[in-house]
Amino acid sequence: MVSNRLLQDCLEDFHSIMRLNMALYDRNCTCVAGEEEKVPELDIFHTFCNSAADMQALGTRYLFKVGAQEPTYILSVSGDSKDIYPMGQLAVKQLERILEMGYSREDRNQFIHNLLLDNLLPVDIVSYAKQMHIGPEFRWAVLLVEGTGCEAFDIQNILKNALSGRTSDFIAPMEENCVVVVRRLEEQEGEKEMEELAHELTDAVSVETRCRIRTSCGTIALSLKEVSRSYKEAKMALEVAAIFYKEKNVITYEELGIGRLIYQLPIPLCEMFLKEVFGDYNPSSLDEEILTTVYQFMENDLNLSETSRQLFVHRNTLVYRLEKLQKTIGLDIRKFEDAMIFKIAMMVSDYMKYLRERQL
Repeated sequence: MVSNRLLQDCLEDFHSIMRLNMALYDRNCTCVAGEEEKVPELDIFHTFCNSAADMQALGTRYLFKVGAQEPTYILSVSGDSKDIYPMGQLAVKQLERILEMGYSREDRNQFIHNLLLDNLLPVDIVSYAKQMHIGPEFRWAVLLVEGTGCEAFDIQNILKNALSGRTSDFIAPMEENCVVVVRRLEEQEGEKEMEELAHELTDAVSVETRCRIRTSCGTIALSLKEVSRSYKEAKMALEVAAIFYKEKNVITYEELGIGRLIYQLPIPLCEMFLKEVFGDYNPSSLDEEILTTVYQFMENDLNLSETSRQLFVHRNTLVYRLEKLQKTIGLDIRKFEDAMIFKIAMMVSDYMKYLRERQL
C-alpha cells in the first residue's frame, strides 16, 4: 500500500517544480498529504465527490478526482499560474500511477489469498478490486498445481517462469506442496484453453522437478466474487482424483462424474451401502487378477470375446473368473445392473479406505 509519507513527498516535489499549492484529501475531506490555507467547503467537496465530473473549478482552485472509476482521493490545486489546469491533470496522472504501483505483488497476492479462503466480504472485494484497478468485467480461472516429493516454493518459481508474460495472473502457495494459479481470462479463452494450459503447466513442472505433478481446474468464475467457488472446485477435483482417478495428471471439476457424488456422501450412508452389497465380506481382499479381469470387462462394455482377446485368456477362463466373483459376492458382472452396482461399490470402498488412511 502507498503510505501517506510517500504521498506527502510527491506533493512537495510537485509544489517545488510547479509552484502551485496542492493538498490531497480522502473522501471524508480529511487532508492526507500536502497543505493549503483554506480547506474546501464540505458541501462543495461532497457534491463534487458524488458527481460524474472529473474536475471542478472554484475560482483559482481546481478539484481533481484521483483514481479510476470511483475516486480514491481528491486533489486540490490552487495558484496564480494560467497553466494550473494542465499541471493539475499531470499531477493526477502521476499520483494514479504511484497508487497503482504502490499495490505490490505481495499486496495483490494477499488479496487473492483472502479471496480464495472466503476471508473477504462482498463489499470489501469490490473496494479492494477498485483500488488495485482490477476490473469487474473479467472472467477468471483457478488451477491448482500439486507436487509429490517437491515443495510449493519450487513449483511457484517454475510457474512464474512459465507464465512470465502474464502480469495479470496470480501465483501463490496454498499448502506445502500445492500452488494456486488464478488466471484472468482473455475474451477468446475458455474451458478448453484452460485444460490445455493445465497440461502445459503439469509438463513444465514435472520436467523441472522430476516429480509426480497433478493439476486440477475449477469451473470458470464470471467475477471475482466467484473465484472462491472455483478454487473449492479445483481443490475437490484434486482430492477426488486422488481417490478414484489416480492415473490422471490433469483433472477438471466437470470430469469428476460419479466420483464427485460419492465424495459428498455421508459416511454412514457409505457404510450402509457396502453392507448391503458385500455383507460381511471385505472388498479389499478381492484377488487382483479378478479385479483386473472385471475392470477390463467393464471397459469393453461387458463384451466377453473382446475382453478375453485383450487379456490373452480363453473365453471359458474369463467366464470362470466372473462366476468365481459371483459366488464370492453374489453379483453377476455379466448383467449390466450388477456390473454398475459392483463398480459403484468398489468406488465407495476406495473412498472409505482413503478416509481411514487420512486419519492415520
